[in-house]
Amino acid sequence: MHFKKKADRSGSFVGFKPNVLGLKESRGLEWIIPNGLGGYSSSTIINMNTSQYHALLVSSDEFMNKRVLLQKLDEELIIGDESISLASDMYEGGNVSDGWRFLQNFDFNYSKVFFDYSVLGVKLTKSLTPIHGRNAVIFSYEIYNKRNDVVRLKVTPYMNMRDLRGLGTRSPQEMRPRLFSEHIAGIDSSRGYLTLCSDVALCSKKPEDERWNTAVFYPKEDVTEHLCSPVYFSLDVEPKDMEEFSLTAVGYGSEEKTAEVFSKLLDGKIEGDSRIFSSGKGESIMSLLNSVEYFIMDSGSKKTIASSYPFSRDLGREAMISLPGFTLINRRYQDAESIMEHYLNCMDYRGIPSEFINGKPVYGDVDTPLWLIDRFHRYLKCVGPEDGKKMLHTYWWGLKNLMKKYAERERDGLLHHKGGTWMDSQHIKRKRVDAVEVQGLWYNALNVMSGFHKLMEDDSDEIGYDAIIERFEENFVDRYWRGRFLADSAVDDSLRPNQLITLSLEFNVVNKTLSRKILNAVDGELLTSFGLRSLSPGDERYVGNWVDDPKNKFNGNVYTWLMGAYIDAFLKNGGQPARVQKLLEPIFRMHMREAALGTVSELFQGDPPHRPGGNLSYSCSIAELLRVHFEHIVGFRK
Repeated sequence: MHFKKKADRSGSFVGFKPNVLGLKESRGLEWIIPNGLGGYSSSTIINMNTSQYHALLVSSDEFMNKRVLLQKLDEELIIGDESISLASDMYEGGNVSDGWRFLQNFDFNYSKVFFDYSVLGVKLTKSLTPIHGRNAVIFSYEIYNKRNDVVRLKVTPYMNMRDLRGLGTRSPQEMRPRLFSEHIAGIDSSRGYLTLCSDVALCSKKPEDERWNTAVFYPKEDVTEHLCSPVYFSLDVEPKDMEEFSLTAVGYGSEEKTAEVFSKLLDGKIEGDSRIFSSGKGESIMSLLNSVEYFIMDSGSKKTIASSYPFSRDLGREAMISLPGFTLINRRYQDAESIMEHYLNCMDYRGIPSEFINGKPVYGDVDTPLWLIDRFHRYLKCVGPEDGKKMLHTYWWGLKNLMKKYAERERDGLLHHKGGTWMDSQHIKRKRVDAVEVQGLWYNALNVMSGFHKLMEDDSDEIGYDAIIERFEENFVDRYWRGRFLADSAVDDSLRPNQLITLSLEFNVVNKTLSRKILNAVDGELLTSFGLRSLSPGDERYVGNWVDDPKNKFNGNVYTWLMGAYIDAFLKNGGQPARVQKLLEPIFRMHMREAALGTVSELFQGDPPHRPGGNLSYSCSIAELLRVHFEHIVGFRK
């Protein structure tokens, strides 16, 4: 029973001195480390949870349903008759506990975080490492007692087990502790089960009337949550001595599953998988590459891509957009096959699933099947026609039938639809009709499928690809051109970034003269340091200071993932490669060290300073940055 992990700071990505930086700045700097299952650990650099999604152990099941099982660990030093808390919490009314003042250093190195405290001659280092592929976290402690008297360290876990989007209430019947030994405790709840084990520190139950004693305030949601501390761990450190110990937390939805994983940990059958890259040049890219491990997840016998963290879903569009950056640029071709098969195995007359909810496919997107055809094409170019043909043969009839259903919507070469795109929302009544990027994806898919016919030596052409392609080429520009740019849809003539997707695809009908005009318009009104605005500031609907307002989500917010399409279009139309590095620099050098450390947010405010929002870590943002970096800067391209 030995989980000790010596603190290793090799490859530190970024570090801060919270006691110098100050409370306001420190509590705004977040970190998140996924565990590869959809779960994660997350907080701020001072261990102050400022949101209800912050927690040190958020578990996930195979359908990405998440449970918050352990919100925080608080440390307390007992020196003689004095007790000094290292906790940093916010309470209603703005009151804040000041343990952060003792926090001299915080370090983040992709797969673990470190906290260094100094109090009255005692130095304490705590590190946190999620175990890859398991809902478990290892906390390692090093205590240096330079004093002439004994110092006791007391570590108290705080919890209220709940759904990620919910909020725990105070219930005396919940969080029932059971001590299995002097080092191991199990915490039972109707909403999950948590096992806590230390190799050295002793575990004790708290009296029942002292367990529910913390009501923390989360300013991001303006809510308060009661937390329970049913047990605590303690260790005495002799004068002029040093001690090390670890505390491991394992949590799942049931006691049986928790016990199964915990037993494997005890037997040494599972080892923490901490992939650490060296710092220096390219450290931001290494951080993003490292995160790929946490997004590619098992889904039954196949694989999928988690859409984001902390709120992960199995979304088809996000998986297809992310696939090249997560699997092709790093030659993970088997993962690419498995991810596509996950969706292709559920392909029918409705297309491929837009989402899996508890393992069941849900349909509704119009663009996702077209994204998949493009990704299949990119995959085939990477592996070569012989290997690609093997997989294509399995799904050939399904893809042909899919295109037949799409062809029923074709008029004058264009694809007619109402909604089903990434910018549609239940909060927006007017759906995007005949969206510009859907037209681009449709034309691209027609050409790709025509090529697939030749590869498969299939002479049948019930659809008439050449005729549809010709009609599209005759009508598309006339229908969508608005003098400086392409209309966003049949019912929206505004300047939006979706036309860049059309320009970025391999098969595209917009000539270079018009493309350069579009890029000029985009440069002047949509391009920012962190991505593309979803609407021009000159539009009366533009809202530049909203981030998470669902009604204004696409009326000005900046989306990083669109930078990939912009860079593709820019370079295809005579842009200089040297500018690509300058375009990516603010994200790599600023954002990845200022918001959720080492990763990229989902969206930003339209107006400077472009405050980040949405999910802390977004698959499409990360994948598209990786793709354009390796395709256009490093030079890997098939």
